[in-house]
Parts: sequence; structure tokens; C-alpha cells
Amino acid sequence: MSFYFDRDDVALKNFAKYFLHQSHEEREHAEKLMKLQNQRGGRIFLQDIKKLDRDDWENGLTAME
Repeated sequence: MSFYFDRDDVALKNFAKYFLHQSHEEREHAEKLMKLQNQRGGRIFLQDIKKLDRDDWENGLTAME
């Protein structure tokens, strides 16, 4: 979503920045959980990430919903 809002024809830079920050934060959370699982003897099983139903948001409000 960040790179959608960073496009030259959309150009909502603050939305792009917000979604990129959120993405990095969620990735950090996932890494912490995987590290904890490894420390406790668990096995990590990663699954494919499904593509979103849409890749075009009319505006920032639609993306936030």
C-alpha cells in the first residue's frame, strides 16, 4: 500500500510514509515472534501470503478502512 500512495499519479506522500512505517513495524513483530519460537524449541512454518483482492484504492480513507 505504501508504494501505491507513492506513485506519481497518486502522490499522497504522508500515506506512503505511514504505510511503510506500519509495514516495518509488523515485520519487526513477526521477527520477534519467530525468534522467541526458535528459542523455545518450536518450528517455524511460513505460508504463502495471498494477494489482496484489490491493488487500487480511490483515496486514503478507503485504504484506512
